[in-house]
Amino acid sequence: MARVIEISGPITHGMWDYNSLDLGGATLPAVSVTPRASIPQYGFDAHEITVSTLTATYTETAAHMIEGAPTLDQVPITELIRPARLMRLPAAGPRTLITRDQLDAHDPGIADGDALVIDTGWGARWDQSGYVTDAPAFAASTLDWFLAQPFSVLVLDTPVMECLWCAEAGMGDQQGDLLKPLYERGMLLVAPVVNLGEIERPTGTLISLPMAVEGVCSAPSRVLYVEDASWANEIGETTSSHQKGV
Repeated sequence: MARVIEISGPITHGMWDYNSLDLGGATLPAVSVTPRASIPQYGFDAHEITVSTLTATYTETAAHMIEGAPTLDQVPITELIRPARLMRLPAAGPRTLITRDQLDAHDPGIADGDALVIDTGWGARWDQSGYVTDAPAFAASTLDWFLAQPFSVLVLDTPVMECLWCAEAGMGDQQGDLLKPLYERGMLLVAPVVNLGEIERPTGTLISLPMAVEGVCSAPSRVLYVEDASWANEIGETTSSHQKGV
């Protein structure tokens, strides 16, 4: 039987968000989970949940940065069920810069259309101080490596890809615009994820199930890594048949 690992992080009241970064004047709602009805009082239980489309683990399309790009509801569900390859990098501490040489050294051999899952070890710090502001980042020089790879989905255990702390650390030349060029070629992003250290097989199937919200670029998601690569084709074919009404 295939082993299934959930790699999406939990949504909890007051959890981290991206407001600790420079968002150009924009603000995101604080994450809250508030009781609105209880069984003793009303005979049923219900909560109000306040999130943004960038809360916890989310799936994101190019519409995050490119006006007019497909929104999440326009992505066929089969594109969210992909063969996956795990790249396990050396465990990265706070403000570690991941280089092109490291990517070359740990290249898992990515096939066309794969989901590339990159484990830096940062997922273990999900609920710790500095999770967003001190996260490892990818050097500007890694862009050429990413653009040369044929993956369709990029899965990261870091909440930020670019080095937003590099200028402060006197390494401004290492900060690059990585996401937009990848979105321009049609990539999907799933991030940040957790539990990658529990994965035993470097090949498997990624299943990302975002909230079904129309017209948004991203949404919180339940994400699974199945340690059986054949699932991607089997589930994809079944889903495609249902979509066609077969």
